[in-house]
Amino acid sequence: MKKLISLILGAGMMLSGISAFAQDVTVLKNGNPIEFDVAPFIDNDRTLVPMRAVFEAVGASVEWIEETKTVMAVYEVEGEKRFVVLQIDNESAFVNEEQVTLDIPAKIVSDRTFVPLRFVMESLGYEITWDGDTYTANIVSE
Repeated sequence: MKKLISLILGAGMMLSGISAFAQDVTVLKNGNPIEFDVAPFIDNDRTLVPMRAVFEAVGASVEWIEETKTVMAVYEVEGEKRFVVLQIDNESAFVNEEQVTLDIPAKIVSDRTFVPLRFVMESLGYEITWDGDTYTANIVSE
């Protein structure tokens, strides 16, 4: 009987972890939903989003360099250009010419490049708010 109870409790704990990972993530820009063809997700407590959709939602241009699996976003704010460069599975990124260490690298999932939302948006000058109850990130213009 003890083994059965342990098995049920263990299965319950595993399923509760899976449901947290499978939680739908919503991304807003100034309160308006951003549409994605592949859903954002949480990995290692970081929200990862399809790069092209999120960059284009804020008006940044995006370039994908297949040979090196690198993505570069260019964003102009108040006449100043900002560059963000990430390479798939590389924990180093560049903001303009400054090298930065990421908590989680960009990755490819379902044939889409996913990037860490907070890092890329803050690098472009945006603020991110997070509602952990609804799994909602809001990109806020300054």
